[in-house]
Amino acid sequence: MKYFTKEWYEACQAADWCLNMAVSKNAEEFSEEYYKDLYTRRRRAFVKQMKEEEGEAFDKIAAEVAFMKHHEETVKRMERILPIEIKAAVADMRVLALDIATKEVRHQLKAWCEEQKKLADAKEAEYAVDSTKESSETFAGCELTGVEMKETTLTLTLKGNVKKAVFKNYKILKQEGYLLGAKWLKEEAYTVEGGKEYHILLRKSNGTLGYLTIFAEQLTILK
Repeated sequence: MKYFTKEWYEACQAADWCLNMAVSKNAEEFSEEYYKDLYTRRRRAFVKQMKEEEGEAFDKIAAEVAFMKHHEETVKRMERILPIEIKAAVADMRVLALDIATKEVRHQLKAWCEEQKKLADAKEAEYAVDSTKESSETFAGCELTGVEMKETTLTLTLKGNVKKAVFKNYKILKQEGYLLGAKWLKEEAYTVEGGKEYHILLRKSNGTLGYLTIFAEQLTILK
């Protein structure tokens, strides 16, 4: 990936962290009791919202699990990419992941988020003017549910706006981790000698990011 890298994606996600961040003195000290109460209130609000959106298809347990996974992923992401000076000022990263911070941390976070947005926007602007890129069918949001490798064809079965992607006379140039269950986030396509290279950014089923790069003479898309 030249532009839509893991770093670009992380910057896009981080740019929004300060939007709903509220200030509270409760964030000044570690308190398991406060965290549990806050988590319960946030989860209740999320479940209520999902119930209103999904109607009869609503599944309370699934909604609670989705909230838990999202929260855990946010905590891990914050611990991984926040600057040391911000992490040092946070009493409980779990509370920060639930959009509660001290006034000092919120101020620091706002400045850092603005920097992340500038980085993400700059990469997208560079991509927009790159004359070497090829227009590509967007698979964004699709989930990889099947992979079939044959001698001359690679078939990816997807759940979303595209059902299948068939790469003819292919070669996998890069693959990070297990593909099944991964969500397709972004792709870039470039013409090379003999065909095209497809660079794909995925969020794997364990929540981590990974790359998949495929060379193929031809790509057939089935909707």
